[in-house]
Amino acid sequence: MRGNSFVMYLDQFNTLSPNHAKIYDEYMLENDTVAYEFRVETAVEKTIIQRLESNPGHVILTGNAGDGKTRLCRTIYNHFSIEGGLESWPSEGIVECSFDKGRLRIVKDLSELRDDVIERELLRMQSLIEENTEHIYYVIAANEGKLTKFLSQHSSLDVLARDVRRRFESYHHNTATLAIYNLLDVTSSVYLEKVLDEWTKEENWESCKACPRQKRCIIHLNHTRMKQPVVKNRMVEQYRMLDFLAIHLTMRELLIHMSYVFTGGYTCIDVLEANYQQIEQQIEKVYYQNFFGVGVSEGAFSEIKAFEVFVYQDPGKQADGEIDDFILNGDISGDEELEQANLSLFNQDLDMYRGYFVRQLQLYRDHDQATRQDFMLWFPRLRRKIYFEFLEGIPLAVERLIPYQYIREYKQALEDSRFRKQIRKKLISGLNRTFSQRLVESGDVLYATNRNLLIYGRYYDDRVSVMVQEKRQDIDHLSSHMFLQVKESRLLVNLYIFEYLFRIANGGTFNLLKQETNILIDTFKNELIRISSVDDEEDLYILRLDPEAGEYVRDEISIVGGHGYD
Repeated sequence: MRGNSFVMYLDQFNTLSPNHAKIYDEYMLENDTVAYEFRVETAVEKTIIQRLESNPGHVILTGNAGDGKTRLCRTIYNHFSIEGGLESWPSEGIVECSFDKGRLRIVKDLSELRDDVIERELLRMQSLIEENTEHIYYVIAANEGKLTKFLSQHSSLDVLARDVRRRFESYHHNTATLAIYNLLDVTSSVYLEKVLDEWTKEENWESCKACPRQKRCIIHLNHTRMKQPVVKNRMVEQYRMLDFLAIHLTMRELLIHMSYVFTGGYTCIDVLEANYQQIEQQIEKVYYQNFFGVGVSEGAFSEIKAFEVFVYQDPGKQADGEIDDFILNGDISGDEELEQANLSLFNQDLDMYRGYFVRQLQLYRDHDQATRQDFMLWFPRLRRKIYFEFLEGIPLAVERLIPYQYIREYKQALEDSRFRKQIRKKLISGLNRTFSQRLVESGDVLYATNRNLLIYGRYYDDRVSVMVQEKRQDIDHLSSHMFLQVKESRLLVNLYIFEYLFRIANGGTFNLLKQETNILIDTFKNELIRISSVDDEEDLYILRLDPEAGEYVRDEISIVGGHGYD
């Protein structure tokens, strides 16, 4: 065949390609010319297998389409079956296999079954949970909404409904007889690292060495850059930010996204048959542009969910004086490290159009007005390149290209309990100002208040806890957000909330990130007011403006003789 078979494998994920195939559970490509299989070993896979081997019980897998439920079902069957691997699923989507502890009954997708079949299978599992003399153990893949709705509509399944509901409330309620693993709880960044390690292996790109177009191939250039540790780490950092924002990408969505980052939607045939003009078009599909969907059609943008979630994190849109000065003058800055870094980044490689950028830069410096407007179009592209490729340790603040000013503090708070105590005052200050929509003085007391400025309750910082979401060992889940808790009221502090409150505490305006944070903060505020009460019936506390300080401060109104206020 012409070209690299691994690139053909990547092309199956291109949703706009005529070669696009439905991405099946094993992520493999088989045809007359190539066979390639790719598997991501997951913690949940190991957990379930160990559970069934040691002390078997029933398992329910939930998650979105594309999270890998079907692949897990196949993996479990192939691991335990003494009758050989599963070649294809039967029409009903239910298989059984014997193993040394009894028999497994595996349902690959509950939502695909008729209602009468669903009821039959769930009733049987409910009965086996109570008493399992038959030693039959279910593994069921299901959509959470479909499962809970069906259970609520059938009173005969009330016992199972109660058990399922408790396990959705917390995975700590999993027991030896029944466990639920929700793949929506998986943090996407863990899988990205594994995918990049696998896809950048040199064995996948061995055939490129003999290609006559290698030096003109944007796909190969993308591979050589993406295998570099600094680039891998920055890509993982982008996905880690999604974890911090509680945004979940399925495995399928991740694979579609990353295959496009590698290929830009092109194949080896496109590269081999390209004329000069087409090569120029292909150069536009360099990986740091592809990652954010730069230049893709509206149809492709909507087809690839990752573009929609990464668009706000695009470094190309973050103008920064120091970074832009490095682009313009880094090679003549007088700093040897920066000069070398500039020359290394903006070189004669394919993505720099074989030195065309350097020539454009010289014309710009020579005050060629004809090139000025065209030259400015380079800045977003080069900011992205700097973000991914600039080496750590050189004095240039690349983190300024991230739209979250306080992400460093957020990461530290996740890892350091002492630091969490230090930032608690900032979170309290941000909440006081957000609740009241006023510039409230900084302090260590959280006020249950709103825009009417009446203080319904006061909570000193020792009654305000900041806790980290625990890391899970049973699935691929990293601690990614915090909780701020007062009595039984709890506020989820993800990166949006953290960034918003820190900005407000440091004098920022209320409009930035309001849409992303408003519902969570308002709900917490209302709950806090509900559980609060005026401490002393003869005293009321309000927030009033201190003209000298220019801030709102707490003040006391005393009731005099029951007839007025003092």
